[in-house]
Amino acid sequence: MPRSTRHLAGLAVLAVVAGGLAALSVPAQAAPTAPTAAAPNTAPTPKAAPTAGPGEVTASSYIGLDADWGPFYSAYRNGAQAMVRGRVWEDEDNGSFNFEARLYDRNSSARLCAYLRVKVRTEDSTWSRTLKKCGPDGYARSYFHDWEEDVPEDVRVQVCYRDTVTRAITSCGGWWHAYRRITP
Repeated sequence: MPRSTRHLAGLAVLAVVAGGLAALSVPAQAAPTAPTAAAPNTAPTPKAAPTAGPGEVTASSYIGLDADWGPFYSAYRNGAQAMVRGRVWEDEDNGSFNFEARLYDRNSSARLCAYLRVKVRTEDSTWSRTLKKCGPDGYARSYFHDWEEDVPEDVRVQVCYRDTVTRAITSCGGWWHAYRRITP
């Protein structure tokens, strides 16, 4: 192809891409190129109503609540990491809020156990639970439910390790929201 024809073809491709059209053909032997971004949408977007993410629910109602949360991890300790995951749901028969956590301990030394801290905050009080899991087989389960009148404002979890010799809690990950009520 003569130089002037290649130059004009290149300008035509630039014009097509700049115009927002996606009609571009590339010869089979050409090297792969980075994808081009589509033309930005300049139409105004309506403001969306607040929505709930996994484990979160609007304050007006939690009907139909069924969300998985996690996995959340401890910090690494000697190449091992503890993990927790779970779910929240509503029992429509009796209107109860249900929370379940499954704690896993894989690849840790014999003196370390996975350790879970759960903090629950309601309108009236704050309380906490802990759970320990030693060994790689299966998981340890923590479960609770509250009635519709006492649904938690939020439930936070933190995964750590517990040293069985010194009884120290170490290698904690961050605090994560497993459930949080969202105000619209």
